[in-house]
Amino acid sequence: MSIVTRLISFLRSPVQFSAIFCVVFIGVITYAGVMLNVYYQNQDKQRADLQLAQYEYQLNSKLDQLGHLLYAIEAFLPAASTQSLFHQVAHSQLSNSELPISLEVYHLISHAQIEQVEQLYQAHGSFDFRVHAPKLEMQSQTFLTIVNAAPVAEYGHTLGESISTELGQRFFTQQTLSALSWQDGNKWSLLLPRPEEYGLQTAIGLSFELSMLLEGLFTQVYQNTQQHIRILTDRGVTFNSDWQDDYKLASLTPMVSRKVDFYGHTLKLELYTKKQLSPSFLASRQVIIIGFVIVASLCGILVWLQLRALSNRNQTINNLVIERTASLDKANQQVLRESDKRLLALQQQVVAERKYKSLFVNSSEGLFVLNREGQVIEANPAFKQLLSNSESDLTKKPLSEYMLDDELKQHWLEIVVHQQQHAELDWLAKSEQSGTIWLRQSGRWLHHPDATLYEGRITDITQDKLFNEQLKYKARHDSLTDLLNRQAFLKLVDDARVEQGQTFILLYIDLDRFKLINDTLGHLAGDKLLVEFAGRMQLLLGGFADIARLGGDEFAVLINLQRLKLPLEGILEDMLCEIRRPFTYKKHTHSVSGSIGVRTFTTPCMNVEAEKLLHDADIAMYEAKRRGKNAFHIYTRDIACQAARKIDIEQALQRIELDNELTLNFQPIFCEHGKVLKGFEALLRWHSPSLGFVSPAEFIPIAEECAKITLLGQWVFSKAIEFMQQHHQLGIFMSVNVSPLQLQSPQFMGWLTQQFDHNKLEPRQFKIELTESAMMATEDNLVEPLEVLHEQGFGIYIDDFGTGYSSLARLNHLPVDGLKIDRAFIEGIESDDKPKQLIEAICAIAKSFNLVVTAEGIEKAQQLDVLTQLHCQQTQGYFMSRPLTSHDASLLCFNQVLDKVG
Repeated sequence: MSIVTRLISFLRSPVQFSAIFCVVFIGVITYAGVMLNVYYQNQDKQRADLQLAQYEYQLNSKLDQLGHLLYAIEAFLPAASTQSLFHQVAHSQLSNSELPISLEVYHLISHAQIEQVEQLYQAHGSFDFRVHAPKLEMQSQTFLTIVNAAPVAEYGHTLGESISTELGQRFFTQQTLSALSWQDGNKWSLLLPRPEEYGLQTAIGLSFELSMLLEGLFTQVYQNTQQHIRILTDRGVTFNSDWQDDYKLASLTPMVSRKVDFYGHTLKLELYTKKQLSPSFLASRQVIIIGFVIVASLCGILVWLQLRALSNRNQTINNLVIERTASLDKANQQVLRESDKRLLALQQQVVAERKYKSLFVNSSEGLFVLNREGQVIEANPAFKQLLSNSESDLTKKPLSEYMLDDELKQHWLEIVVHQQQHAELDWLAKSEQSGTIWLRQSGRWLHHPDATLYEGRITDITQDKLFNEQLKYKARHDSLTDLLNRQAFLKLVDDARVEQGQTFILLYIDLDRFKLINDTLGHLAGDKLLVEFAGRMQLLLGGFADIARLGGDEFAVLINLQRLKLPLEGILEDMLCEIRRPFTYKKHTHSVSGSIGVRTFTTPCMNVEAEKLLHDADIAMYEAKRRGKNAFHIYTRDIACQAARKIDIEQALQRIELDNELTLNFQPIFCEHGKVLKGFEALLRWHSPSLGFVSPAEFIPIAEECAKITLLGQWVFSKAIEFMQQHHQLGIFMSVNVSPLQLQSPQFMGWLTQQFDHNKLEPRQFKIELTESAMMATEDNLVEPLEVLHEQGFGIYIDDFGTGYSSLARLNHLPVDGLKIDRAFIEGIESDDKPKQLIEAICAIAKSFNLVVTAEGIEKAQQLDVLTQLHCQQTQGYFMSRPLTSHDASLLCFNQVLDKVG
C-alpha cells in the first residue's frame, strides 16, 4: 500500500483523526499558557529592572558626590600644607556631610623607608607617630601608610595604619580616583594622587564605612516596596536590607541584578521582588495553566473513546476492502512492468539492427561474414571495392582464393578447419581492380546454436607497408650517397663472420686531399665529389661487393673472395685509378687520391668482432697514408703491434711524471781536433715504468700529435738552464733540439723569454737546433719566431743538414747561424772520396754563408782527421765522448778547467 493511500485511510478513521485533533488541541492550549506565563514573567522582570536602575542611580549619585568632594578638597589643599591648614580644610568640607567621613593623607613606602617616615613626622609634631607595616612576602614591596587624618577626635588612632596595595606608578601619573578596601572589608577609602611630599609618592583620600553609606540609601526599601536589596563586593555581602535574614536571600535567585563600577571595584546589586519573598500557590499562573491542560486532555480522551467505540463496528469490513484493493493494485503493477519490458526490448532490437546495418554498409573498412568452410556469405561495399569488381558476385567464394602467399594461405586454411581464434594477419592480396595490395585482417569465430560464423574486417595497409620499407631503407643507407651506412655495414660484417668456410676482404677507403677540396671549394663541392665517388664505386664493385659510407670521406667495402673474378691487386689498382680520375665542378676539374686499407678474414671468425675488423682495416689505411698515400696496404700483425705501441706510448705520455721518468744527458761538442770543449747538446731520455726505455725518435712525434711536446720542451730547457747556471763562467754553450710546434706556440715562446729575465745566463749561450726536413716543411710559419729568437741572441742551427730537400736560396732568407752534418755523411769518409767531397761542398757553402759547421756521429780517429783537414769547426761523436749524465758532464767541465790552468 502506498503512503498516500495509508494517509487517506488514516484521515478517514474517526478514532485516529479525533485522537490527533485532541493531541493538537492540548498542545496548542499548553503552548498558549506557556507563552502567557513567559510574557508576564518578562513584565515582572522589566519592572524590577527599572526599580533596580533607580537604586543604581542613587548609589552612583552618592559615589559621584564623594568623588567631587575629594576633588574639591584636593583643589583647596596646597602641596606640603601645614597641620592647621589641613584640619581647617577638612572641617570646612566635611562638617555638613551626613556620613561619617575622614580626610586622610597617604604615602606609598617600602620597609626600607619606615624609619625615615617615622622620623619625618615625629619631627613635625606627631611625637607618637608609628608605622604599622603589614606582612609582605618580599621586603621590597610597597604599601600605603596613613600619615595625616582629620577630624582627629574620631580617627586619630588611624595614623600609621598601613595596607598593602597593588597601586603602581600608573595610579600616580594618570590623576584618577581609585577605591581601596581595608583589611576589615568595611572601611573603604577613595584615593586621589597628589604631588610628592618629602620625596615620597603621596595620595589624599576620604575614608568611610561602605555599609553605613548603603544603609543610608537603602534602609527603607522593604518598607516602601515590599522588596529586598542585597549588595555584594569582592569580599562578600556588604549590605542586606533583610538584616534579620528572615527570607534567606542567599538561597534565592534574584529577580534582576546589576553591577556598578566603584572606582576600580565592582558592586553587585541584587533585587528580590514581593512574589519571590511571599509566593502564593493559588495565584501561581503555572498551576492555572496545568489545570486547564488537564481538563482539556480529559475532554479529548473522552471524545476519542467514544469515536473508537463507533469505529470498531466497521473495522472488519474496511480491512477486507483494503486487502482486496491492495491485491488488485499489485497485480496491475506487475502487468504494466512486464508490458514495458517487452516494448523496450523490441525497440532496442530494432535500433540495434538499424545501427548494425548502417555501420556494415557505410563502413570504410571491408567487413565480411564467412561460413564454417571459410566462404564469403556476406560483404559490404568496401570489401567488394578492395578485392573485386562491383559487378562480380562474391557469394560462396573462399577468402583463401585472394591470398597470394602460399605459407599464409596454408595457415589460414588451418584456422578455418579448426575454427581457431587468431591475431591480426597481414597478407598480400590479389585485387581485381588494382592488381596486388597489402591487407590487414582481424576477426573472430562466433558459435550460434544454429550455425558457426566468422565475422571479420580487412584494411588496406599498402601505403603503411611502403612507408615502413622506406624507413627501413633510410635507416640502413646514407642519405647523401645512398650507400649502406656504418650500422648497416657492421651488421653485414657481423653476419658474414658466422658463415662457414668463406673468405672475405674488408676494404677501408679514405680520400686524400678531400679536406682541402671541402675547405676551399665549399661543402657543395665536397658533397658532389662524394656522390660521384660513390657512383664510380657502384659501377666498379656493385656487382660483387657491398659498399658503405662510414662518415665524412671514409668508405668501406666488403667482398666475398669466391665472387671475385679478378685478382685483388687489380681491383685495388682500378679503385685507385677511379679515385684519381678528375671530377668536374663549375666547369673546372679537380682530382684527389685515395688510401686503402685491406683486411682479410676467414669464417667462421667468432673471436674478432666486426668493429675490430673494421678498425684493423683502418690501421692498414693509415699505414698506406704514412707511406705516401695514393696506395693500398694489407693489414699485418706488425702494423697492429705498431699501432698498439703508439697507443701505449700516447697513454703513457698522458700520465707521465716528468721528474721521475725523464732524464737529460749531455753530449760534449769539441773544436781544435776534438781537444777543446765548446759546449753540450742536451739529449732527452725517457724510461717509462710500463714501457721501459723509449727512444726519442719514437715518442717525440707522438708527443707532437698529442700536444705534449710543449710540456716536454719546457722541462728540457729548465734542466739545461740549471746545468748552465752552474758552468756559465766557462764560456761554453748548450744546444737544445726544438720542435717546430714549440716555436709556433705563444705559450712556449713567452715562457722561454721569461727564463732569462732573472738569472745570469744570456740567450747567446744557447743554440736551438731544428731538423732540416721540419724547418723546410713549416718554413713560412717559422720565419717570424726564429727571427725573434735570433734577435734575442739565440743561435739557430739546422740539424741533419743534407738529409732534407732544402734549397740553398732558402738559407739566405732564414736566420741560421750554423749547420750540423748528419752522421750518414760521416760514415766511410776516411776511405771513400764521395762522402769527403760532399762534406767539402757543405763546408764551402757554410763558409760562403758565414755559418758554423758541426759534424756529428764521429766514431773513428781517421774521421776526425779528415774533418779537421776540411775546416769543420766543431765535432761531436762517440769517439770523443758518449752522452754524459749531469754529474759526469760537470766533471768534464772541471777537467777542462784544470787542463787550461796546467
